[in-house]
Amino acid sequence: MFLWTLIIHFFGLILPGPDFFLISSYALREGFKNALKASLGVSFAMSVWIILSILGLSVIFHQFPFLQVILSSIGALYLLYLAYLIYKNTKNTKLKTQKPPISPFFSGVITNLSNPKVIFYFASVFANFDFSQMQWMLVVLILVLILETIVYFSLVALLFSKQFMLKIYEKNLKKIDYLSAFIFFSFGVFILAKNLLAMIISN
Repeated sequence: MFLWTLIIHFFGLILPGPDFFLISSYALREGFKNALKASLGVSFAMSVWIILSILGLSVIFHQFPFLQVILSSIGALYLLYLAYLIYKNTKNTKLKTQKPPISPFFSGVITNLSNPKVIFYFASVFANFDFSQMQWMLVVLILVLILETIVYFSLVALLFSKQFMLKIYEKNLKKIDYLSAFIFFSFGVFILAKNLLAMIISN
């Protein structure tokens, strides 16, 4: 079960999403240092989800769904703002333009925290463990999952900061920017629409 959890988490990580595009965007535009900061921000936020899911935040969200709505809506608005910045960059030909007003680390934190469904994923995974009889495994699993997350996103930051990736990016600058902006925009709109629908149904 321990190994399967790590494998499932790995395949969950490699699916391209807002976290991936945020880190790769920083790497391509600002280099490895800022991309690494963003990856650490994403990893920190995901670590929070891992720990909170074990502590039972999924139960709290079930009892008080408005907390999930508030948290995810704030993150969604930030994703829309990032989409606007990236779209604005398509008007320029320079590689390094329009930085978000907050640090790469906090950009990573907010982007990841905008997706509270992560906690239900981890809660479902951890539900298979009897932690009352193997608390040591719980600690080890948390540490390994966090390390796996940091290593993966750090590799993304490293790969996309390489010169050959920069050349590919420069050749397809506008296409990649449009794609990134579309992904952030679509994800943000999807979250807001889902939250609005949930509020309408609840009323």
